[in-house]
Amino acid sequence: MIKDGAGKVPGLLAVLALVPDPRRPRGRRYRLVFVLAVAAACTLAGARTFREIGDHAADLPQDVLRDLGGRPHPLRRKVIAPSETRIRTLLHLIDADVLDQVLGGWLRDLADAGRLDGLLTAIAVDGKWLRGVLDGQVKLFSAMLHEAKAVIAQVRVPDDTTESTQVKALLGTVGLENAVVTADAAHSGTETARYIAGKAEDGGREADYFLYVKGNTPTLQRSCFDAIQASGQGRAPDHTELDRSHGRTVRRSIWVTDAAGIDFPHVKRVARIRRDHYDSDGCLLSKEIIHAVTSLTDKKASAEALAGIARGQWGIESVHWVSSPGVSRLLRDVVLGHPAERFRNTSARGVACCPRCSQAGPALACNKCNTLRGDGGKLIKDLPVRTATMS
Repeated sequence: MIKDGAGKVPGLLAVLALVPDPRRPRGRRYRLVFVLAVAAACTLAGARTFREIGDHAADLPQDVLRDLGGRPHPLRRKVIAPSETRIRTLLHLIDADVLDQVLGGWLRDLADAGRLDGLLTAIAVDGKWLRGVLDGQVKLFSAMLHEAKAVIAQVRVPDDTTESTQVKALLGTVGLENAVVTADAAHSGTETARYIAGKAEDGGREADYFLYVKGNTPTLQRSCFDAIQASGQGRAPDHTELDRSHGRTVRRSIWVTDAAGIDFPHVKRVARIRRDHYDSDGCLLSKEIIHAVTSLTDKKASAEALAGIARGQWGIESVHWVSSPGVSRLLRDVVLGHPAERFRNTSARGVACCPRCSQAGPALACNKCNTLRGDGGKLIKDLPVRTATMS
């Protein structure tokens, strides 16, 4: 929680001020909160690389720089914007995990500010491979609110393991009171279910889960199939909805029944979800059937509510392909090493692009890092600079 003493959600500058400054107090020219705010504003203006952030920052008017927390230079009597080098250096120095927690908690508070108390909060978790990290590969494991589409937490998945082992690390700082966690079939394991729905004295979070089930857990998948069949083969679905967006028609149906006899931690009900895709003429194009297990009882979520929860899990996939809006885009696309950042030797997560750079450190760069394709071609620093247009 990032709320102040009065229970109100603070502004962005107050939140960024919570990020510790790794520099020594002596010799600081810019406050860290000012540099982070400038980077966030430039990212909102369309900057996608450190070079573009520096170009946008140089064009910011004085009133904007003052609003972002800038202080006038004692001799020049005006606010001086931080350079691209200064912004890059500080973003490399700060603890990205702390920035994750601060901004994630702030986004969670903003999303909860307008919601009524007692409503069920759905949180989707999924992994994301960062593209364009040259010779390295980085995978982030994220948690996203269904309704607000805001990523409220994320951790880096170690190279020697998978995202299914990082559930505790991801959700450890996320409040799960009156929440349901949704995940794809990769997380339909007993340890994940025990952690989410287990009692606090047993190390659990006393929340609820909605987990998809596929062929990676064949025994559980067969149990779900048999339970749905036993509830009445050929019976009408408990809820059906039509979606005619994006130039297509999708009919989604869900069957829900009790999970009596299924050996899975804290499971209360199982669901079968069927998606039928039709073209504009009404001809069936494809059919998909998938099962799920949940700890939600019928008092907490009806069949219609479960259908909405299942559909909300797919929303996190859009975060993987569409740049996240607002300050969270700064967090994911700049601080964590955006694919466009190919003109330096390391990402902010410390992934070196070549052996030379792994020893050189972030202050230096080789020809491979300074090229568009990483093969000694035209240098990015020689390309035309895109300037910001301020209205």
